[in-house]
Amino acid sequence: MRVNSLASQLESDPPEQVLSKLEKIAFPERDRVQFLLNYGILKSLSGDFEASIKDIQTAKKVIQQVEAISVSENIGAVTVNDTLKSYVATPGEQMLIHQILVTNYLLTGQLNEARVEVLQAQVKAKKFAETSEMTGRLASMEYLAGLVYELLNEVDSAMISYRNAARFMKKREMDIPSVLQNSLLRCSYSLGLKNEYKKYVKLYGKKADRVDTKKGELTVIFWDGIVSAKKQNFITVYVPKLEHNVTLALPYYSDQTKLINPLTFTAGDKVYNTVPIENVEKIVREDLEAQQKVIYSTALARMITKHLAIKMSQGQNTEGLSILLNIASVLTEAADVRSWNMLPSSIQVARVRLAPGRYQLFPSKVKEKIAAEKNNLWDKLFSITQLKDKAEEPSLSTSIVKGKKLDEFMLDIKAGQKVLLFIPGVTNRVYSHYM
Repeated sequence: MRVNSLASQLESDPPEQVLSKLEKIAFPERDRVQFLLNYGILKSLSGDFEASIKDIQTAKKVIQQVEAISVSENIGAVTVNDTLKSYVATPGEQMLIHQILVTNYLLTGQLNEARVEVLQAQVKAKKFAETSEMTGRLASMEYLAGLVYELLNEVDSAMISYRNAARFMKKREMDIPSVLQNSLLRCSYSLGLKNEYKKYVKLYGKKADRVDTKKGELTVIFWDGIVSAKKQNFITVYVPKLEHNVTLALPYYSDQTKLINPLTFTAGDKVYNTVPIENVEKIVREDLEAQQKVIYSTALARMITKHLAIKMSQGQNTEGLSILLNIASVLTEAADVRSWNMLPSSIQVARVRLAPGRYQLFPSKVKEKIAAEKNNLWDKLFSITQLKDKAEEPSLSTSIVKGKKLDEFMLDIKAGQKVLLFIPGVTNRVYSHYM
């Protein structure tokens, strides 16, 4: 519960402050994965990508160790409550582990390591597919895999990943965003897949953009908001075997959905928006829905076991005792509301080609205009205005700009250069890597 409270503070407090509070919480070994994952994502939000990689990779190893749950943990879960089991990330969360690691590797210039992570994600996805087609299948992971393959000039592999991304989005009844449409058009044209290319041209009503070597390419990864936390709900169920009601504690997500807020930016006389490639809110709810039958049956079996055990020990079976037994059992019952609750609410992307030059985030005049016209919601926007100054090279000492404020960051881009920007919406910071 304390972790859920800290997650909500990310909307107002710096991630470094939230991390400091989280590190002061003593946790049992069974919660280690949850804490490692939250340490890792908070460090990504803070720009400490190497430390984030270390924590999340450690979490991956621990997950592998605890997936084969011990007998003692099973006994504890059956007799007391589910919180006594070791926390293992859900299928969606496990795929997001790979995705965030890929993002971290790209931001630290470790392209080969990013490719290895993509391959590991593909192995994990095949394993999850044995359960159901869409278990753990994320369009955002596939899109990021396509980006990695394109950077390595493995266009055939990129095409496969982009196809998968489109297929998963269709399965979840999401519109195929323009950024993915463009990737499908570009790769199918490049590979000479004439029939497939014609299909996309007809479907999307446009052709592949010509590669302009005189321009650079900007890729933006935007994390919007913070994902919802699980809550606890009590329901009453009549059990014929006991001849009275029992109360079960079950986890749930609120029906209230979070709005997806795009990041808007302008370059010259054009206006662009990031587009959602993953609705994380939907993914976490899918994972819980898939687990609900097992959670319910386990909780019911646990309550029946508790009641029968106490009745036998007392040697009685009266109506008054049944009420007392139900109260006593409820006091030891708790829903498992643990989750990777510091994930973004949605993952969004944009890819645009820009003429060589210097671009500034949020010039004062743009902020003032947006504040006046958009009711002070300028911090939800990302405005780039092209300056006519000569482009400057990024510092040779490092290709990472550590957590620049939006109105202080200067983007310099050259012909043929690729630049990655990572912008966590809760921080109003931008992290960049010149590739």
